[in-house]
Amino acid sequence: MVLKRLYHAHGSDGKDYEIHVYVEPASHENAHIERLVKVCLADGGELRVLSRRHYEVVATGVRLEAHDPDAI
Repeated sequence: MVLKRLYHAHGSDGKDYEIHVYVEPASHENAHIERLVKVCLADGGELRVLSRRHYEVVATGVRLEAHDPDAI
């Protein structure tokens, strides 16, 4: 498992959060592919992906919004 991307997000509680995206690299014939393994908080807290750039912290229900246009 490899940290692929890191996004900053703003929470409905007024706090800032860091979202980590982990992938698992693999190869198939001549193609390099990556499988999305996990999207979580920097501290490992579980996130639910609601829609592109929108998440919910499972433990607290806080809603997060990432402002990076490339965010998952």
